This record gives sequence, C-alpha cells and structure tokens, in this order.
Amino acid sequence: MIELGTERHRSNLDVWKKLQSDGYFEKHPCYKGISDFGGQEAVQAIEWFVPIRTDMKIAVIGCGYGRETLKLAPLVQRVYGIDVSETILDKAVAYLSERNITNFTPVLAESCARTIPSGLDLVFSIVVMQHLTRDLVRNYFVELGKKLTPGGGFVVQFLDEANVDYGATDAPEKTGGEPSISWSPWQLVELSRTAKLKLVEIRTQLVTDAALWHWAYFQKS
Repeated sequence: MIELGTERHRSNLDVWKKLQSDGYFEKHPCYKGISDFGGQEAVQAIEWFVPIRTDMKIAVIGCGYGRETLKLAPLVQRVYGIDVSETILDKAVAYLSERNITNFTPVLAESCARTIPSGLDLVFSIVVMQHLTRDLVRNYFVELGKKLTPGGGFVVQFLDEANVDYGATDAPEKTGGEPSISWSPWQLVELSRTAKLKLVEIRTQLVTDAALWHWAYFQKS
C-alpha cells in the first residue's frame, strides 16, 4: 500500500491536503476555478500510446475535482479517481454528478492499494508526479502496477526542468507551497524496473523555455 509513515511522505501529503482545503483549484489561475476548462489533453495523451476502449477501467492519480475524468469517463467503463483528501474527492463527486457522470469511484490515496480492485487497464496522471516525493511515485507504480491486467499500462506525465540536481529534489522544497520535482528519462527507466513494468516509449514536449514534459508509457507484460 502507499506508505505514509515517513516524515517526508506525511509532509508531502499534508501540503496538498492544506492546499486543497484552502481552495487550490478555485484560486489557481491555470484551472480558472472549478470549471470544464481543459481535460481533453488526457484523451489525446492516452491515444498517443493506446486506443481507448469502452470496456476499459482506468485509475487517475491526482484526479482533483474531476477535470480529466469528465472527458475520460464517457469513453470507458469505470474511472477510479485517486486523491489525498476527502475534501477534493467530495468536490469531484459533486462536479461529475452534476454533469451526469455515473461511472466514477472516488478513492483516498492512502487506501488505494486496498480498495481499487484488480483488472485495471490503464493508470493515468498529468501534472501530479512533480508534486510528490519519489518514494510515493514509486509506491503508486508498484502497487497499482499489481492491479493491471496483462498488457495494461501507465500513461503518465513527468516534469523535467533545466539545470536541476536530480538527486536533490526528492522532498518538497517549498514549505506550504507546491513542490516541483524533476524526472530525467533515465530515472523513468529505473522507475519501470522498480515496478516490474516495461518502459515502452517516452514522448517529450518543450512546454516552457526551461521545462520539458515527458509523457511516458509503461506496460505490464
């Protein structure tokens, strides 16, 4: 299961619980409040690597209020939305229910290894891994990797900023603010080995003058 016992992990999750309880999505300029803005990039990113099928069961790590789920849920059988607090999961249920999404299951991060059933076809995440400690990311991959069907996989976005010390960004560096942790391609290779998954492909985008996004597709043999 996701291990919450270390001080580093507790600090990381406590930061996000506080940010969410303080109206993170409502206040953040990129999300324009809780709205239908964006989300289609989730569908596009997945379809870079695998076709979306109506019988798929998908887990979304860091589902937030459901922006990506709103676009994915009508295309698949079930979406399990994972996040760190009841506060944001309640907002996701309300947001999606108001938009007639009925195949969404909210899941607390600390219990996702116990509560999500086996038989997942895909794990998806965008703009989340950079905000977690490396150990938490590894735990998500290991535990959710066990839930995948043969041939199932992960489509996950990772941040890679210029001029970072990859060995020194394991823990949140901004107390009370958003951590920003970079991953190199070779660290993604090591992540795949830790989780006993095959790293099939990485697609890289230049998103700012100083930041790359690595979209990585991992598959269970």
